[in-house]
Amino acid sequence: MAGVAQCSIREIASGTGRQQQEIETSIVRLLRLHLVRADSTSPAHYCAVSPETARVELVGPLRRDIERRHHEVDRISAVLHELTSVYRERTACCAGPATVEVITSPSQAAELTLQLAASCRSEILLSEPDVSAAVAAMPYFHSGGKSVLSADVVVRTLFPHTARFRRDLTERMQDQAQRNTSYRTRSDSFMPLIVFDGQVAVFPDHTRSDGIVLVRDSAVVSFAVAAFERAWTRGITFSTSCERQVVDEISESTKRTILRLMVQGVEDRVIARRLNMSLRSCQRHIEVIMRRLGAKTRMHAGYLVSERGLLKD
Repeated sequence: MAGVAQCSIREIASGTGRQQQEIETSIVRLLRLHLVRADSTSPAHYCAVSPETARVELVGPLRRDIERRHHEVDRISAVLHELTSVYRERTACCAGPATVEVITSPSQAAELTLQLAASCRSEILLSEPDVSAAVAAMPYFHSGGKSVLSADVVVRTLFPHTARFRRDLTERMQDQAQRNTSYRTRSDSFMPLIVFDGQVAVFPDHTRSDGIVLVRDSAVVSFAVAAFERAWTRGITFSTSCERQVVDEISESTKRTILRLMVQGVEDRVIARRLNMSLRSCQRHIEVIMRRLGAKTRMHAGYLVSERGLLKD
């Protein structure tokens, strides 16, 4: 058809040796793609259209629609931005639910977190006790493959000790450690949270698996910051090298935490879950602890710990 000014379906079928019904189906598809058009003087005849012309005809309206939508997004964002200051002034002077927002949509939660990160000016505190969740989320505060953070923003991140033994996670930690991001790990359980500039805290919504709770109440945010600082102070700094001393320190810290939970009567499975490790690894630590103490039973171990004052800070 491309080499002929115009031709009918019968002529195309005769020239190609294909069935007329098959040609009709192909013509319909080509019409949708604007690659052929019916002749204005003879609708039963068709002529080929340049792919470049077809592209302009098809893509042009879509592009204009996208531009219109971009303008609409900018307009709505500008209106909502103007209302943000009014909202904050109102909620700042009112106690109660106005300082707490529950976001149930995962996409809205992710978008809001990125917006908070992009508007952050000094520091972000982040703690994630679930290693699997940490791997899935890293790198944090990225959109379209690029960081949304200002160059002056410092990020302090807290992970469990087991994060050090995940190669996929440690590689990303090594990369991010050179970008105003510092990491520490610890054995004790701690709560997941993100705090932006000491003003806004984000917690997971435990009533909904993918939701978040955003808190601006100064008392609650201050409590979250204090909890993070306590955990951070007791954490062990992450470094790109695995010195034997650091490994030993992590191992001893983990055993001390396990010992504390054992004395409290916590079951092995619960201990393993709290420390984000496998049950087998947890039980190996318990065997070493019992052997060091010379204890035959957990009750005996508890007595020896108390007698020797092993858990006194």
